Amino acid sequence: MQKSNAQRADEPEEQQPAGRRPEATARVGNVEIAVWRNAGTGGDFFTASSPTIRYKDGEEWKTGSSYGAVDLLALAEAAREASQKIRDLSKSRSQGR
Repeated sequence: MQKSNAQRADEPEEQQPAGRRPEATARVGNVEIAVWRNAGTGGDFFTASSPTIRYKDGEEWKTGSSYGAVDLLALAEAAREASQKIRDLSKSRSQGR
């Protein structure tokens, strides 16, 4: 079973992919979607991670996956931005050939 982003964030660093960083990030309000470069048999392609929301619980920042009414609007805009970033990255990749 796949782990949620919150579960991965709680793992010690050595269990997370070493040195791998998102190609881009769409962030609107407290909602964030990472865009990742992936290697495929036909060349690289891009995908978006599941959206996460960052919130402060007392003095501690946490990551969640539940959204209120206003958060859903930020989620929709972050998804639009992530989609545009994927199109831009894919376009620049195909022009680089």
